[in-house]
Amino acid sequence: MLTRISASFLFLSLVAGAADAVSQTPPAVASVTTSSADEAALREVAEAWRQHYNAGDATKVATLYTDDAYYLSAHVLAHGREAIEAYWRQGIAAGGHIDWIRLEHVESSGELGYAVGRYQATNAGVTVDGRILIVMKKVKRAWRMAAHETVVRDQPERQ
Repeated sequence: MLTRISASFLFLSLVAGAADAVSQTPPAVASVTTSSADEAALREVAEAWRQHYNAGDATKVATLYTDDAYYLSAHVLAHGREAIEAYWRQGIAAGGHIDWIRLEHVESSGELGYAVGRYQATNAGVTVDGRILIVMKKVKRAWRMAAHETVVRDQPERQ
């Protein structure tokens, strides 16, 4: 009988302790702090990308990516700097032009950062716009794209 009472008491103590633990405020999550220098550097990667692409230099575009980066769109999943360079080389050869890139939010913490925004491109005389997500990684103190995704927005029908 004493064992059953002791076991019941232990069980109730554990349940009460668990309830107290659940009701406590969770510890604060470390805040993300993006320095103004990092924010400027992340934004510069996007601008350098646009400039190199519009200059027709797929090799320079590719230098903005990490060796094992990914580029994703509705048309391709390219993995690695060489595959990404080959993909952009095709786009440049087809007459692609990036009219503008507007990064709406940039954030970083330590060696990782990301940017989200919008872009407009004119390809073969057709202007489209869409969204962009870039995940960046600091490599030898320079920000490089580790993952880059573009999504073309559904465009209004042209007459």
